[in-house]
Amino acid sequence: MAAWTVPSHWRTRPAQPRGQAMQHIRDEISIEAPVERVWAFYCDPANWTDFYPRAEFSDFSGQVDEVGTTYVQTMRLMGFEMKQDMEIVEVEPQRLIHEHSDTGPMDNYFRFEPDGDTTRCVFESDFEMPGRLPGFIKDLMSKGWVERNTRNTLADFKAMAEAKAPAHA
Repeated sequence: MAAWTVPSHWRTRPAQPRGQAMQHIRDEISIEAPVERVWAFYCDPANWTDFYPRAEFSDFSGQVDEVGTTYVQTMRLMGFEMKQDMEIVEVEPQRLIHEHSDTGPMDNYFRFEPDGDTTRCVFESDFEMPGRLPGFIKDLMSKGWVERNTRNTLADFKAMAEAKAPAHA
């Protein structure tokens, strides 16, 4: 890809209104299970509420490891409900799932890297808080809060993936 081009799915996105600057977070964790099992655990959305209990997921149009699959993510904070339509826009089997939402907007990258009998899981997100959120909720959901929430979610993901996907079967 030439230096001045971008992936085709970026060109099809509508321009976002100027507002708060995009935030970026990155965190990673090592999971004591092979990448095949960690990938299979992640690609089953029935497992998601085990490691992401603050959200509900519904209306899946296909498999999580298929480009074009859409789903709805619903989160609640202090009585306020936030729904996001998510779309899987890039998949590299057992390596990467990239999802996008125009709400915010937000792009999440889940990377799975084999390391012997373990898997390094890297999560990155570029996001803006949706404009329709009340100001006090935006203040609570600071970058630091999002980073702590991400770290806790990854720790729960590690615990659940290791419990349901033993390294040596």
